[in-house]
Amino acid sequence: MTTTLVPLPVRRHQRPHRVGGWLPRDPNLVVSYLRDLMDEVKKHRASGPRGKLMLSEPIQDLKDLIESTAELRMLAQAMFDEVPDKAPYNEDPVGNKQIESYKEMLEVFEFVMNHKAPSWKKLEYDVGLIGFPFNAILDWPMGTGSGYAFFLKAEVNAKLKVILDTWKQEVLMTDKSQYVITKAPDGWLSQESLVHIQNDTNVVGEELTFEQIFKCDPVGDPKHWGFKSWDSFFIREFKNMDQLRPVAFKDQPQWVANSCESKPFALQSNVQEYDSFWLKGQAYSVKEMLHGHKNADQFVGGTVYQAFLSATSYHRWNSPVSGKVIHTEIVDGTYFSEPTITGFSAPEGPDRAAPDLAQGYISHIATRAIFYIQAPEPIGLMAAIYIGMADVSSCDISEKFSGKNLPATVEKGEEIGTFHHGGSTHCLLFRPGVNLAFVTEAIPENAKKNLPIRGALAYAYKQEPAM
Repeated sequence: MTTTLVPLPVRRHQRPHRVGGWLPRDPNLVVSYLRDLMDEVKKHRASGPRGKLMLSEPIQDLKDLIESTAELRMLAQAMFDEVPDKAPYNEDPVGNKQIESYKEMLEVFEFVMNHKAPSWKKLEYDVGLIGFPFNAILDWPMGTGSGYAFFLKAEVNAKLKVILDTWKQEVLMTDKSQYVITKAPDGWLSQESLVHIQNDTNVVGEELTFEQIFKCDPVGDPKHWGFKSWDSFFIREFKNMDQLRPVAFKDQPQWVANSCESKPFALQSNVQEYDSFWLKGQAYSVKEMLHGHKNADQFVGGTVYQAFLSATSYHRWNSPVSGKVIHTEIVDGTYFSEPTITGFSAPEGPDRAAPDLAQGYISHIATRAIFYIQAPEPIGLMAAIYIGMADVSSCDISEKFSGKNLPATVEKGEEIGTFHHGGSTHCLLFRPGVNLAFVTEAIPENAKKNLPIRGALAYAYKQEPAM
């Protein structure tokens, strides 16, 4: 790739646009998915005592919380009642809403948490991929006014965290999820799936196959290719990182490397301390993004670059600069909060792929890992935020860069953490006075495909004083 630089203009608002492909833009695909899911739930319900699904402790705890106050119970039910009673939101074979109450929602949660791993769904690749079963369940209710209020509640998110962690530990990280890592038509090793993973990954150099790109064992384990679980497949590693993704300008501190294999989403300069990030412009508010940390003030008036990881991308994080990691933290935030601008109150109707469109919003409130890295000048102190989106709630910081081990030296391109259950979105923050010229492909309007991890992202320089 020829490195062409574009100086960063002063840009207060970035128009939001949908990228990625975790949830389909066509609402009928969500309807179809839920219909199949509800059929599976009904079969399990029928086999249970008295035709009911018994709720396990994490689900029962959420139910008890909902029913502990009139406010939560009313919000939980109203978010289903407020979904319009018209197609496509009410579609099932007899024209009724597929999930009509929070009690039905809890039963579906119970089934997914104990039995369901995301399968490959290729109905039409250009309209999306269902990789978020919990988000698909909540796609319509989270777009209502009551859903907006309900999913911002800290106590609700604490219960959702336990549910998602249980799902990860008991299904996604175990052999119970191996059934989706196969060559079956809905398996992630199907020819159709592999073609799209290869297309997303072959962004530099020659066209390579999945087996040439990633560590796997199709000979020794022809059924699962050596992947023991859904999680092991989704945090798969490159077979030869240094060859496939060499670090660009490794010894030149003025160059920033791409931190995630991702597609550019937004680029803003002169970001404010506080701003209306929930409005359509989705400006960034530094204090909220950085969770009020004492270093947040240093980034007011600076630059934010944000990019998105799709379902078929590489999901590990690598340091964008060399230097010292001086602080890291995990912020427990929201999981299914969707701003009203992408809900049913929007003139064009709800965002059919939420939270794709609301990435600026969720960078302030969602579960996220935050890094502060002291780099050599001209970059100096910078911040990197890795943001969990909906079901993608697990941000894992490498042990070397966790609290008690800090400060820790980091090399540009060194692995620093990973998402589990797929990918999400991430932001890089730079202080005011650090002038940046981004490679042409990093400008969101120019984004055609993923930028390679550890590739050239931006060139930093200090502004010369006026004569």
